Amino acid sequence: MLLCGQEPDRTPDLPEGDPQEFYLKALSEIRAGRTDSALRTLQAALQLHPDSHVVKRLLAAQLFEAGAYPEANTYYESFAREDSGNAEAWLKLAEIASFRQQYDRTIPLLRHLLDIDSANLGGLVLLGETLTRMNDTAAVAVYEKAHRLLPGNQQVSYALANWHIQLGRPGYAVPLCVQVLEKDTTNIRFLKLLGFAAYKLNDYTAAAEHFREAIALGDSSAFSFKYAGIARYLDVSFPEAIRFLTVASRLDSTDAEVHFFLGTSLGTTTRKKEAMFHLEKSLDLIKPDPAVIARIYSEQGNIMRLETEYEKAYSFYQKAWQADTTNPMAVYYMASILDNSLQRSREALADYSLFLEVLDRMPADALGKNSQIPTIRGIVVDRIELLREELFFRDGFD
Repeated sequence: MLLCGQEPDRTPDLPEGDPQEFYLKALSEIRAGRTDSALRTLQAALQLHPDSHVVKRLLAAQLFEAGAYPEANTYYESFAREDSGNAEAWLKLAEIASFRQQYDRTIPLLRHLLDIDSANLGGLVLLGETLTRMNDTAAVAVYEKAHRLLPGNQQVSYALANWHIQLGRPGYAVPLCVQVLEKDTTNIRFLKLLGFAAYKLNDYTAAAEHFREAIALGDSSAFSFKYAGIARYLDVSFPEAIRFLTVASRLDSTDAEVHFFLGTSLGTTTRKKEAMFHLEKSLDLIKPDPAVIARIYSEQGNIMRLETEYEKAYSFYQKAWQADTTNPMAVYYMASILDNSLQRSREALADYSLFLEVLDRMPADALGKNSQIPTIRGIVVDRIELLREELFFRDGFD
């Protein structure tokens, strides 16, 4: 509704003088946040002054900021043709190609830019990001160069540290994270990355501390609660592991690893039913890796054995053996239950014999991975002899 005597809004009159007047007016509109008005001013200026480079450059920049990439691209292509050494034009063309996910076009544009200006930080960062999207490890060398140029750049430091962890070099990531955290002590992102690097270095106490600090600062990601919990589990601090992993399971109920470690942690307490639930859940979610599935069944067998549910325990160990026949320990536990808990000597003898047969078929390097095997073999050999004697005297077993 118009007030009495008020006229409708009109586009302010455009200047009619030289391009500089248009340029200054557009700058004023840009500073006031009136991008649409600035675009209209600049487009009108080009109609009157089509050869004004200063107007074209400002218009191209505003089109880019407004996300009008096709129009902006046309201008930047013309700038690059007019001056092949125009680093800004090549960078903008690469950014537009990257936004369109035209990575086969982005990389040559960035290579040309870096031939012109080898220290162009924006170009190095974008090249690193593009190579990372393509999972190309050449990104590391690019980020290392960018980091040497500007070691305080957090974006570069994070990307480089993350790559070192992915490439199995977490020790290289630690000083990058520490350097940032010395100046920015409450940076949650770098605390999490430092925690993950420590986790990969098997320093579980430090890992848990870094993740705990990130959580105290307000981080509520499933990632932090998950690795804080797993680190505490591996540090044999089960109550704290349960606390973190319970939150992680609520934040992401589809993470099989969270359910596994939560179930295993709960298995050390009286909360056996919850432990079994989470271990079953991990089986439902996990990829069918036989060794992992066998480990889960073995953990369930351990829980049932502690609960003196020996038939169920035997069944779980049997499933573990069926899932991964390269690990004879499940067979040993099966035989032990039959022998010591169920007093089914004849069946125990069969499983003990199977255990020895499996050991004889295993290569030496595989046997060497479990230092307990030689001791257990000796126990089994002695037990087989005793069982044979017992059965012979009991019912004439030969």
